[in-house]
Amino acid sequence: MQEKKIRLKSGELSYFVAGSGRPLLYLHPAGGVRRSKVLEGLAQSFALYVPVIPGWEGTDFHPGVSTRNALGGLIAEFHANVIGTRCDVMGWSFGGAVALWLALERPELVERLVLECPAGLLNIDKRIKRVNRKLLEHYGADDGKDEALVARVAEVEHFTLILQGVDDGTIPKASAEWLARQLQRASLVLIDQAGHDLETDQPERVLAAAREFLSLSR
Repeated sequence: MQEKKIRLKSGELSYFVAGSGRPLLYLHPAGGVRRSKVLEGLAQSFALYVPVIPGWEGTDFHPGVSTRNALGGLIAEFHANVIGTRCDVMGWSFGGAVALWLALERPELVERLVLECPAGLLNIDKRIKRVNRKLLEHYGADDGKDEALVARVAEVEHFTLILQGVDDGTIPKASAEWLARQLQRASLVLIDQAGHDLETDQPERVLAAAREFLSLSR
């Protein structure tokens, strides 16, 4: 992946690009940008855009951007300046919550959604060891649940694929099942022998499911 930077209203944003074809916007989890087999495979089929959420990868926070909703607005500005056309959006965990906010606030930018064990829908047990806890605290996400997102998530009208590890010890499958019931056009795929690190545990199955869903006729 090639690293680039762009100056947005609130500050400089780093991002990675790879591949060619129809654009796919990918929003990373709290673990940061993972150079996974899933990303490598997606770059073989799409023009992949991976913005670095401010605070990750050693980047600076942006003034005034301190909620997942605000991050959705930041990603919308990135989209307008870099992608410029309606596209599919894929978000993993923390990135899944940001993807949902993007779909809620700027639905015209989003074609289809792929959500991997999306966060923000229920409280997380703080005894669970979580990576980048301080970064999550900055965005009000340390306890997991985003009450404003939960209140509005049923408004999302996009075709959505939810991928959930059956053995996820961070965000249980009940969260994904609840989300699937709220969304009008959602499909839920439960992946056996996979936990919260879906792209590490079952990369081939994640990639196959995402490719199949995103290749469906429009």
